[in-house]
Amino acid sequence: MSENINQVTLALELLVTFFGVFLAFTLDRLIDWRKDQKAKQELLRNLACELNRLKDTLTEEVHRLFPNIWDSAIASGKLDLLNPQELPKLTDVYRVIKETDYEAMRVRDAKEAFEETHSNDARVNYSILNQAYTQRMQDTRKLIDNVLKEPWLSRYVKSLKSA
Repeated sequence: MSENINQVTLALELLVTFFGVFLAFTLDRLIDWRKDQKAKQELLRNLACELNRLKDTLTEEVHRLFPNIWDSAIASGKLDLLNPQELPKLTDVYRVIKETDYEAMRVRDAKEAFEETHSNDARVNYSILNQAYTQRMQDTRKLIDNVLKEPWLSRYVKSLKSA
């Protein structure tokens, strides 16, 4: 009989140990998931803030666009936190932002060339590039507006306005 009690005690000890280890792993996974959710919220809040700033930078005057938070998120690997529906939309808008920044550099260079030479060719080149940039700038603003209206990002835009 004492042998049966020892076997039951051993089985209970193993069961309690297994349950404790299982609980510890479950809690650890839950803590990691919660940290990831907070990091994702912070990333989306920062991206919403950056997109608002970039949209405000797109005025009639030619300005460079610096998507530092996006570049940082890429370098740090934080883009893994985003859902498959969110990532392509953000990637597209930031691709267009970088293209717009490139166009801004071309317009500024053409303007400098025109101001240095005052040649007719430089003026025509500057005029063409400036017109193309103006259209691209408007398209970029619309694209940023559309992304900021996405349900998964719009809540962070609202929290920025109320802060």
